[in-house]
Amino acid sequence: MKKHIIKFKIISLFLLCLIFLTSCRSSLNEHILAEEVIEGISRIVLIQKERDPGFKYITNLSTNSYNPKWSPNKQYFSFISEKNNTKNLWISDNEGINLRLISNNFGNVIHYDWSPDSKEIAIEFESKKKYSNIYLYNLESETFLPITRADKKANLGSWSPNNKWIVYTIENSIYISNPRGVNEIFLSEGLNPAWSPNGEYILFSKTNNDIRSIYIFQDIHKILENFTNYSEMSKENIKKIHPKEDINIIEAKWAYGGNKILYISDSNGNNEIYIHEIRNSKNNRLTNNEVNEKNLSWSERNKSIIFTSDAYGRGDIYKMNGDGSNQNIILNSNENFNQLDW
Repeated sequence: MKKHIIKFKIISLFLLCLIFLTSCRSSLNEHILAEEVIEGISRIVLIQKERDPGFKYITNLSTNSYNPKWSPNKQYFSFISEKNNTKNLWISDNEGINLRLISNNFGNVIHYDWSPDSKEIAIEFESKKKYSNIYLYNLESETFLPITRADKKANLGSWSPNNKWIVYTIENSIYISNPRGVNEIFLSEGLNPAWSPNGEYILFSKTNNDIRSIYIFQDIHKILENFTNYSEMSKENIKKIHPKEDINIIEAKWAYGGNKILYISDSNGNNEIYIHEIRNSKNNRLTNNEVNEKNLSWSERNKSIIFTSDAYGRGDIYKMNGDGSNQNIILNSNENFNQLDW
């Protein structure tokens, strides 16, 4: 009898711990990082809806801080801060208490992307000679590993979801590279490449006559498995999202694990949010108004979208379901919000 009681207590304690951890993880997933713009200067805000006050200022207006991002495991977040024409990368714990400067001698931080395992950050630096190069920063060892050659102007794209590859551009050409190897594979002409979460596609853009179109490179794993047939299959694997018309795309994000693409287009006169389904090539409009939406951010856990809208004359933060339903304002302010992540 005593053994059964002890066993019951152990199971109960385990379930309570599991519920606690799940609730903590769920509430943390609702935390939103935002860039608040006040008279042309940006600061980083951590929005915690379940707390009072509901938001916390991470930086002040003595520096221009922007591009906030969560690490994939939500244990850290990061942002770029600019002061005296110097742009540095900062990392913080998830509460915004312990901040760390990533010191470097490579130049200004232009762009960065967390590795899927949250242990490394790919960083694009711009030197005084205006060359852009990509380095890999390891959080534990605090060391840098060069990814691209110093004589090239490289622009960072993103990581592959398996943590093995990085996609980037050199001039107007897209390449994929193994950060710890020597392979550098040409993919296509284009810009702004982004790997899908399921690893099957790479999203990228091309601009022609001031119209920015988006494309996907399908079955990217075939290139990584078989280099010899790569040149033969590259053209047939490229698919334009709007093949029969020129639709200008302002921004685009992956959604639903890589099976859909969220994008903003001004094809109807103002910036509206749409979603593209890769399997059947359908495009659906999610917002319908006479103002501008921007700053898309997708939550895979919640299957929800946050974005900013000028519905009340400023960039307030809104949330809606992945199909455009249940639209709600999260935070309105006298100031504008940019660049969201959750």
